[in-house]
Amino acid sequence: MRDGGVVPICPTIEGVRRLVGAAPICGLAFLLAACAFSLPAAAHGRLGAAEGRCRLYIGPDIMNFTGYLPDTSKSEFCEDIPATGHMIIALDAEQDELRDMPVEIRIVKDVGGEEKENADLDAVTVAYRGPRLYPTGTINFEHMFNDPGYFVGIVTVTGDHGERWVSRFPFSVGKTFFRTLPYYVLMASAVLALFFIYLRHRPVSLKSEPKASPAE
Repeated sequence: MRDGGVVPICPTIEGVRRLVGAAPICGLAFLLAACAFSLPAAAHGRLGAAEGRCRLYIGPDIMNFTGYLPDTSKSEFCEDIPATGHMIIALDAEQDELRDMPVEIRIVKDVGGEEKENADLDAVTVAYRGPRLYPTGTINFEHMFNDPGYFVGIVTVTGDHGERWVSRFPFSVGKTFFRTLPYYVLMASAVLALFFIYLRHRPVSLKSEPKASPAE
């Protein structure tokens, strides 16, 4: 299974030391800016974007993932659902073998990891559909999200030869602003740091003193 990760845009430790040693404020601004722009590149679990689509990686196979809020918006969503309400999750299998394998779907509250989640799976489960075949390769899963929060979608695929592929993807409902707030704070900090650099290093014009008038 493929794991998402943060794109390594932040500079190396040695590079940071050299930069900060040469110009402390400049180094801090560069570090904040680099990390701020790298954070949104973090992929959520097995869900990633490619070719303008949200893709769910399940073992060696791929499903295209789309979220809808049919009652409030015509837009499609990937990982962060902007509002509560009636939600439709559509999954489309790209490989034919997924059409012959039972697919199980579960949505749980994000309680901070699989260990806590498995301690009482039924208590944290908010929606569940048992294993079944989808000969057309298309899965439509509907649920009413009455409250905002953070959740984890779990798709489990089993095969006749002992295959068992589990794909997990975190997503939020009605929490888009709070998820992106740290990115904006970091970027604002970088802009402020660059502004102070400008104030500190801008050229200062020296006013020439008026010449003394000749003594009478």
